[in-house]
Amino acid sequence: MTDWREVPVFGNAPKETSAKVRPSAYALIENDRGQFAIVRTKEGTYLPGGGIDAGETPGEAVIRETLEECGLSVRIGSLIAEAVQFAWSEAEETYFEKRSTFVDAEVLGPDTSRLEADHEVLWVDAETACTMLTHESHAWAVRRRTG
Repeated sequence: MTDWREVPVFGNAPKETSAKVRPSAYALIENDRGQFAIVRTKEGTYLPGGGIDAGETPGEAVIRETLEECGLSVRIGSLIAEAVQFAWSEAEETYFEKRSTFVDAEVLGPDTSRLEADHEVLWVDAETACTMLTHESHAWAVRRRTG
């Protein structure tokens, strides 16, 4: 079990209120051209992934979220890193303490059966991904993955 006090922390905890803890999981998906999948939404640009639902493992959350956000079926690989990201969600009007797990994932093929229409998948090199990603922890995970 992860001691979340021992992982890198990104962003700032809110001073006037508490942040809601949200376990989260994200995929680092690299294609054969060395490009990473990132997802652009109206709230920002992120690695594929998101909140872990009750009863889900981080791997199960990544599989579900990648289907919904990218229209891709994936196989989970190894753990890359764990980090905490403090973030404000405009949609939920809440500060979150996102306890994030980052894993490698391999694309098995397309599956658009659960694809959400308001997500745009972009394939970009690691350097571009790091400049586009909204959360610092996501850019940090890409840099860890690429060495």
